[in-house]
Amino acid sequence: MSKAVIKGSADAAERRSLARSISSAFRAFHASLTLLIDPRVAAPYLIYFVFQMLLLATYLAGNSGPLARLWALPVGGVSPETLGHYPAHLLLLQPILGRVEMILEIFLRSVFHGATVYLVARAMRHGKPSLPRAFSAAGRRYPHLLGISVISSATVYAAVYIGVWLSSDMEGPAMYAVLGGGIAAGLIIQSLFVYAIPYVMINGSSAPAAMASGISLSLRTFTKTLFVVAVPFMLTVPMILLDMKAEMIALQLSPDFMIHNHVASRVMELVSTYLITASATVIFLARKVDRPAGTSLDIGAG
Repeated sequence: MSKAVIKGSADAAERRSLARSISSAFRAFHASLTLLIDPRVAAPYLIYFVFQMLLLATYLAGNSGPLARLWALPVGGVSPETLGHYPAHLLLLQPILGRVEMILEIFLRSVFHGATVYLVARAMRHGKPSLPRAFSAAGRRYPHLLGISVISSATVYAAVYIGVWLSSDMEGPAMYAVLGGGIAAGLIIQSLFVYAIPYVMINGSSAPAAMASGISLSLRTFTKTLFVVAVPFMLTVPMILLDMKAEMIALQLSPDFMIHNHVASRVMELVSTYLITASATVIFLARKVDRPAGTSLDIGAG
């Protein structure tokens, strides 16, 4: 019996058994956390977190003069002079930095995703993690990583935005139901793309081939993959709910609450993103997906 048939039978059995899918997903989480014995595995996301904190510090320090004009660009109807006044610049922190980071997520963070996949794969194969080699490998694959990032981010943001737009005139349970539906759609879309970067970084696939193969793999392991995406996402839900009321809370307590809320959100995002990326890579490698000759990157042991 061929390996493809055996894998197909195992996938079908797993899809029919919720308990098996959950168990498999949590084994992937456990493996991802075990890899943190060597903190270099998570270093790309830690570096990106430091970058986010520097961006926050730059915003707080440069809310007047020429920099204020730049910060005012992402949000319409806000004058640079408004950002120079307390507490306006703090109350506008969330929408301004949120939109700036949305652009960075698409065009810059894909490199950090790729580097993390490289390091996880090296660690899983008992190789020595190397940050320079990881970023070099991700840099060489940047056009493909960018293509995946643009398409996956656009579809996820569109699903969530539709939910936000439809729920904007609602109140109570109906609002949360519609908003939750948009988020659920975004999670499903994210789960379809979660194996695309491993295909690029480990198999050396092009962006179109990686997305096609990744979606196929996700559909074959749908329940497990959805758990791998949804469970870490749940860590960020309290901060998402808090973000919805952040401005009101800040006005009642202190405008500085916006800073603390932003930092806490990015910490939870760091944990969630690592778990999703590392766990998806663990599952990808566990399946021993065949690599086309001459296309795999240097992630072997040694």
